Amino acid sequence: MGDPKALDLDAEKAHEKTLQHAEDSLCSAMKDETEDTRHRNFLVRFFIFLGSFMIPGMGMFCEAYFVFAVGNLSALWKIEYKNCWKGIGCPQNLSNSITYTQVCGIIFGQLVLGFFADRIGRKWGSVATAGTMVVGAILIISSAGPTEKALWAMFTAVQFIFGIGVGGEYPVASTSANERAESSAALQKRRGETVVLVFSMQGWGNLVNTAVIIAIMAGYHQYHAPYSNHALEVTWRLSYAIGLIPLIGILLYRFISLRESAVWTKKREALKAMGGSAAKGVQWRKFGLLMYYYWHRNFGTAMSWFVWDFAFYGNKLFQGTFIKIINPTASLIQVLEWTLLNSAVALVGYYFAAFTVDKPWMGRMRMQVMGFAWMFVLFLICAVHYDQLKTPKYIHAFQFLYYFSSFWGQFGPNATTWLLPAELAPTELRSMCHGFSAAVGKAGALVAGVVFGLVDGRTKFWISAFCGLAGVILTLITIPDVTGLDLREGDKRWLAILDGHHHLYHGDAIKPRHLSLIERLLGYGKNYQASDAGSDDGYSAANTFKAADLPPPPIVQKQGSERAVTAVTH
Repeated sequence: MGDPKALDLDAEKAHEKTLQHAEDSLCSAMKDETEDTRHRNFLVRFFIFLGSFMIPGMGMFCEAYFVFAVGNLSALWKIEYKNCWKGIGCPQNLSNSITYTQVCGIIFGQLVLGFFADRIGRKWGSVATAGTMVVGAILIISSAGPTEKALWAMFTAVQFIFGIGVGGEYPVASTSANERAESSAALQKRRGETVVLVFSMQGWGNLVNTAVIIAIMAGYHQYHAPYSNHALEVTWRLSYAIGLIPLIGILLYRFISLRESAVWTKKREALKAMGGSAAKGVQWRKFGLLMYYYWHRNFGTAMSWFVWDFAFYGNKLFQGTFIKIINPTASLIQVLEWTLLNSAVALVGYYFAAFTVDKPWMGRMRMQVMGFAWMFVLFLICAVHYDQLKTPKYIHAFQFLYYFSSFWGQFGPNATTWLLPAELAPTELRSMCHGFSAAVGKAGALVAGVVFGLVDGRTKFWISAFCGLAGVILTLITIPDVTGLDLREGDKRWLAILDGHHHLYHGDAIKPRHLSLIERLLGYGKNYQASDAGSDDGYSAANTFKAADLPPPPIVQKQGSERAVTAVTH
């Protein structure tokens, strides 16, 4: 038998080696991507810049194009299929049935595809979401039946299939954009901008869909009643078919040309170096550690998204009210033109968010608080002065409040609720955490649809206002501001948690300014030590804990591979 002290020394050395190798794997991801953002020709630089977010954001463009189409086309369907949409031979509230089915599919996709994207990788997760959307889109366009009831039964059912792809696109697109910025020296300090610009393609999808419908109707001279059923039929099917073209293109691009995320790949190598892939039950233990150390972050991002979608749904419900007051005889095209204007105003908000979210004077948390605060104020004004705002005398004031709330919604919680869930979670669980928060957010839209159907107009605005106030409180308590934080620091902290030595991590991920109020109260920042090699802005990739500082594992196995597993599972 060997000397027990010698065995302990050997185990300690092996332990140090595996941890150091794991940490080195994370650091090497910085060298996997390079980007030339300084081409001499201004036009070339500009088009490179556009391509940097338009191509990754085409999935969000396509999902928004199809999702918002239901609201844009419902007025046409009520005319073309008037008996069915009045409940004669078809379910009552057919429009709600379509929306709810779609949202249920989205929630399912966010949870399931978000979970699997952490396991199969960002590339194949992206291919799966695009492929599902292509199948769903083809079925939507080809919806048919011997009766109107059969047609709309098929149309409603296939919305669930398309919704699954949409749901998967949320976590996959956000995590991929975060990791692309994390692995690029040119984009690392513009991570928030990179992610929000990808998300801004959602706004373009909404705007382009509205414009396409207007253009097709104008081509058929459908400016006012009476409308041609044939023209309306061609309008909605052709508008969907046009949206299918970029969707097929993005599927082919992802399948042929998309590269796997370097950050995701290196993180898996780091975990394998620690023996995590061989440890029995380690996956469930990771979920337990995630809930223990990150529950407040997941709760904060999920509930912030919930109250945002709840209030946003209330905002959308009132979209046509002021149009009817301004012009009671507004035609289909006129209503769509007002919708187009609102989409354009909202789109401006995306870019205000993108180009300020990384600024030290703004950041994620301030932006979210600011957006929720404006929502509270604007919806509160609408609730208090509801009766006056409904009159023709004050309708333009109501119109301003409506558009202004749309702007602050995008320049605030709509951007940050999509950005933060992926930033606040470790790489290996990033997609799942984002999918969970997004699913809770979509549940807010479902609940709002039920609640707002039971209350009057004034009460809707009261509820939406206090959702804004709840968002402010949630953000101040549970959301950390990770502006300027290298996300690899978060992964180093996660490796220390998996190894059972969270208290020995001293890096920037637990710097007080990168922690939420509740995390500071829980004492997560007490072990922070400023790195001598790190810069003040938090972008240093320097080592933040040394394997040599760690004690040997409490249980030492005889075989080297088993020793590494023990380091993860003890």
